Amino acid sequence: MSIQGPRPALFVPEISFELLVKRQIRRLEEPSLRCVELVHEEMQRIVQHSFTQVMEVKRFPRLHDKIVEVVTNLLLRRLPSTNEMVENLVAIELSYINTNHPDFTDSASLFSSVAMNHEMERKRASANRLAQSSLVNGPLEGVRSQTSTPEASPIHRPDKDTSVNTSFGASLPADKNPASSASSGGFTSWFPGMRNTGAQSSVDRTSAVVGPTKSSATEEMALPSTFRQRGLTDREQMDSDIIRKLIKSYFMIVRKSIQDSVPKAIMCFLVNFVKERIQSELVEKLYKSEIFERLLEEAEQMHIKRKEATEMLKALQRAGHIISEVRDTHIW
Repeated sequence: MSIQGPRPALFVPEISFELLVKRQIRRLEEPSLRCVELVHEEMQRIVQHSFTQVMEVKRFPRLHDKIVEVVTNLLLRRLPSTNEMVENLVAIELSYINTNHPDFTDSASLFSSVAMNHEMERKRASANRLAQSSLVNGPLEGVRSQTSTPEASPIHRPDKDTSVNTSFGASLPADKNPASSASSGGFTSWFPGMRNTGAQSSVDRTSAVVGPTKSSATEEMALPSTFRQRGLTDREQMDSDIIRKLIKSYFMIVRKSIQDSVPKAIMCFLVNFVKERIQSELVEKLYKSEIFERLLEEAEQMHIKRKEATEMLKALQRAGHIISEVRDTHIW
């Protein structure tokens, strides 16, 4: 452990990565508890139908019901502890995001190298674009200056317009006019949608004085649509892609661990425990002299069947005796 803490630093925002990973890991708790519930229901079904083919148990229905009750209660007692263990497995994964995991370290190093390569490519492409733009704009600079000279020549206007424009600062030079300096750089350089508003500067200045002051101030403070709908930059898109891939990689590691640990926890805390304790539990709950007679009472149907079987046995014995007498009789 170094000054970085218990985990190495990633090339992505770790707080965002940890929050998003924990949100995905929490989603594993519900299906894990559902697995415990399914195993519990299946074991109850086994208990209900395990004695249906045993004649001795059918003979004593109260004993059968008591056995089912004891085993069901044993299963119910083990269910909370099993659920708690499964919840602890998920809580263990949530308690510490192990970025030192061997499987995750390989992915993180790969994504980090990809991020560094992407950053180098971006800087190289930006340098190439600047070089190309300087080569293209160099020969055309003189042509642009000649083309802009006639446009910048003053046009004779009526005295009324000249006086109005002069009073509102329209006749100021470009380097001294606040509006022209603001449009050429400064605040408007951050918002591309405000770069082409130089042609409307005089109209806006005139309407700012003639029109309501509150409305003009609101229009100046309104943000352009390009700012409100700004997309992700290359760096932000790269970070987003890397975080998404790292989250998926770590989630697959945790899911693999949960898929292996949950069945083992169910077998240890529920299935094997019940299998080992069922005999001692039945002896403890059923082997009592005061309840022997009540548990060993036969069903009413058994009495009826026994009576019918006894009568049938007597009838068969009489029939056999008659047949033997007929066989021994000599006819002259």
